[in-house]
Amino acid sequence: MAYYINHPLYTPPTYGAQQVKLALAIFVICQLGNFSIHMALRDLRPAGSKTRKIPYPTKNPFTWLFLLVSCPNYTYEVGSWIGFAIMTQCLPVALFSLVGFIQMTIWAKGKHRSYLKEFRDYPPLRMPIVPFLL
Repeated sequence: MAYYINHPLYTPPTYGAQQVKLALAIFVICQLGNFSIHMALRDLRPAGSKTRKIPYPTKNPFTWLFLLVSCPNYTYEVGSWIGFAIMTQCLPVALFSLVGFIQMTIWAKGKHRSYLKEFRDYPPLRMPIVPFLL
């Protein structure tokens, strides 16, 4: 990706600074969301414990995505890469984002299945990675 973005023939995004600013906002929001999810998951298990619990939203609005998906950290990660792809308007970045989405979907589906198996009272409306869809 860096080769194409830093190449002398690289052309800036079609909509210029507006496109970059919007995509940067998407990227930053998704990075904050990803960090918030990781903190919520870290705080889910007491230190030294092997106890597993169902993740639920906290007071942090970024964790509210737990209402809709089992793996919001992957959702936010994919969102960050989409923001980066929009920001750079570079095909290799978009392809990398697509491949990353496919891989994270595989991981999310596996984790979702294990949650459903392990917890009888797991929220039935949650999807693995994309709310209401996948």
